[in-house]
Amino acid sequence: MKLAILSDIHGNIFALEAVLEKISQIGVDRIIFLGDFTGYYYHSKEVFDRLLELDATMILGNHEHMLFDCADGILDAEALRQKYGSGHKLALKQFTDSELDSVRKLPEYHLETINGFSIGCFHGSPFDPNFYLYPNASTEILSKCDIGIDFIFVGHSHYPFITKLGHGQLVNVGSVGQSRITGGLASWCLVDINRGTLDLQSTYYDTLSLLRLVDQYDPDIDYLSKVLKRGVYEE
Repeated sequence: MKLAILSDIHGNIFALEAVLEKISQIGVDRIIFLGDFTGYYYHSKEVFDRLLELDATMILGNHEHMLFDCADGILDAEALRQKYGSGHKLALKQFTDSELDSVRKLPEYHLETINGFSIGCFHGSPFDPNFYLYPNASTEILSKCDIGIDFIFVGHSHYPFITKLGHGQLVNVGSVGQSRITGGLASWCLVDINRGTLDLQSTYYDTLSLLRLVDQYDPDIDYLSKVLKRGVYEE
């Protein structure tokens, strides 16, 4: 059985479709999504619907909670836009109340065992959904992640890496929709659960259409375009 572990799509349908095309070519059996289908970019509903169509296993990320807080009047949508772009504001228009209620029912994490391998799926970390795990995480932090699970999958920081724990491995799958390393490369993880192997993937997508939308919706937020040009795509 092959699994595709995705995280942090952030409304970037262009990156998601490129990854799904690659997944189709490989012949993946299941998709697991670690949260943050919304925030930053502009096709939250389309992203969510595609994951539903593919019967993906999904958990919540911090940007979903921001979306809920906007819907409930706890957070101001325009203030959130100034920090993260128009993704949340557009999502509030794209989802009906009943559809948003169904999103609220998604779990915070997911645990299962497949072919004898235990799998733990979390957004930020096993001990805090909002904690950022980076490749240079300290021994102390990594020890908190060592919870006796064979494969621990996380996202949130947008930096992919694999590290060995006392028991099992910690895998940050990176971000499909907004790599913080190289613009135009969607990061995710391919898992062959029969063989117990992990392979971090980088899938190219064309950022031009998304950059045009950034100019349309958020021309005042330089970061949204700069991060898409980062690395070899940087101007």
